[in-house]
Amino acid sequence: MSKEREFGEGVIFTITNYVWWFFLGNFYFCILNIPFIFVAVGMRIYGTVDMNMISILMFSSIPIGPALTALLSLMGKLTREGDIDVTKDFFKAYKVNFLDSILFWTLGLSILTLAWVNILFFNDSSSFTITGIISKIMIFACIALGFYIFPIISRFYFKKKDVLVLSLIYLIKKIYVCIICIAAAYMLWFILITIKLAVILPLFSVSILCYLVMLLEKGMLQEIEEKYINKDIEVQ
Repeated sequence: MSKEREFGEGVIFTITNYVWWFFLGNFYFCILNIPFIFVAVGMRIYGTVDMNMISILMFSSIPIGPALTALLSLMGKLTREGDIDVTKDFFKAYKVNFLDSILFWTLGLSILTLAWVNILFFNDSSSFTITGIISKIMIFACIALGFYIFPIISRFYFKKKDVLVLSLIYLIKKIYVCIICIAAAYMLWFILITIKLAVILPLFSVSILCYLVMLLEKGMLQEIEEKYINKDIEVQ
């Protein structure tokens, strides 16, 4: 009986820890992105989509990059070690990866915004024009690469060119990771907007998605570490 009780207490303790870690990581992510949340909610409520609002949305989205990278770093450590100090690990990763994540995020955000504006304002009535197709390809490629760029910079210190090259290589080699992550993000969003009982989901959704991404890419990151371990690669 004592062994069963200890096992039960261990499982409950672990589950409680994970719930707390996911909640706190998600909370820090949201706190660092309050301007974006306000703008996005405002656009959702009033349905306003014009060039001014798109510009405001873009600029308010810039802080997402470092916060997302920090959360990926946090969840990556959780998948490797099974234990984290959320506050310490999150803000350490935020500080260390700030410049690289800002650069890559802003570049990707600019491409996404241009493609979005092109689709909204400069296409004719058909969504299958050449410009529309190119814009959609750009959006998909940018999002897909992001699923590899940010996990890599959350774990390693590479030159920016090397990050892009590695991301492209692993996008081709492990495209299923990108597909699963996009599907998971869509499912979370679908549940959030369709099931009223899922109001608690926003408290954990970004953390859950980041944990899934780092879990799926755990083998990839280990492969990169082993491949470059003799080249004095710096690992976080």
